[in-house]
Amino acid sequence: MKIAMTGSSGYLAGVLLPLLESDSEVTEIVGIDVKPRNDKFKKLREVTRDIRDPEMTKDFAGCDILVHLAFIVMPMHGDKAARNINIEGSKNVFQAAVKAGIKKIVYTSSCAAYGAWPDNSEIITEDSPRRGMPDFYYSWTKAKVEEYLDQFEKNHPGIVITRLRACIFVGPTVNNLASDILKLPVGFHMIDHKLKFQLVWDEDVANALHLAIKKNYHGAYNLSGDGYITLDDFWELMHVPTLPILFMIVKAGAWLLWNLRIPLIKNLSPGWLDMGAYPIIMTCEKADKEMGWKASLDSKAVLARMVREVKELKAKSR
Repeated sequence: MKIAMTGSSGYLAGVLLPLLESDSEVTEIVGIDVKPRNDKFKKLREVTRDIRDPEMTKDFAGCDILVHLAFIVMPMHGDKAARNINIEGSKNVFQAAVKAGIKKIVYTSSCAAYGAWPDNSEIITEDSPRRGMPDFYYSWTKAKVEEYLDQFEKNHPGIVITRLRACIFVGPTVNNLASDILKLPVGFHMIDHKLKFQLVWDEDVANALHLAIKKNYHGAYNLSGDGYITLDDFWELMHVPTLPILFMIVKAGAWLLWNLRIPLIKNLSPGWLDMGAYPIIMTCEKADKEMGWKASLDSKAVLARMVREVKELKAKSR
């Protein structure tokens, strides 16, 4: 089994690659990214390429499966480039896969494709509408890529397409908004708003990707830890003092800091706060029933493990 993997230098790829490395059925992994990895894997052959490059088809030659991980997740100032990379780059990757004769595509989508809206269902299933948020590039582009895949599937019925819609995934060395929050010396208690969201451990997402590589699963599958957490759960586990504040003031402050390019919280852009304005609480019954996948930890246990392991890493580095 020869696998093509975009975004091979990214964090999630680093969690998935050891599983593929130890899988006897995997003979080679063609990793495509704009930069190489810092670590080495025997089965990995790296190719330096932008996912918008039309020459990508030749990188996919002889590959059986495409795992599309490449996506701009963390915020960029002037998000036009991020939108172009995410949407046009993904289209180019899928089209190159067709030309190369690949018969399976595993795509990492996101809960963000559903959008955070006041009329969201209390529980989000895979059949819930995808309503990307126009003002937030990540949500918007995740929804747009899936919209493209809807027609792509109809045009190419011989290709197995699996969409894995994960919530925020974390691990001890992840670099995202969740890890930024763990570095704060003081917390903010929203007196007028209760931010609710889900977490899933990075290895559980990698396991779902591995399952999708090994067997054929058509359609979309939600991935999350059971239950949900609130922002206050962060502060409680971190044992930091909190300041009462209005959500609208936090939003205004985030907007100001972002536009003045003051990185008080590195990965905090106004769009990520908008994603927390209304909950996206997913059920993963479909993944459990059809794939045999279930998160090893619920959302609160994921947070507790992350806090514990981050503290252990800090202690070791002293």
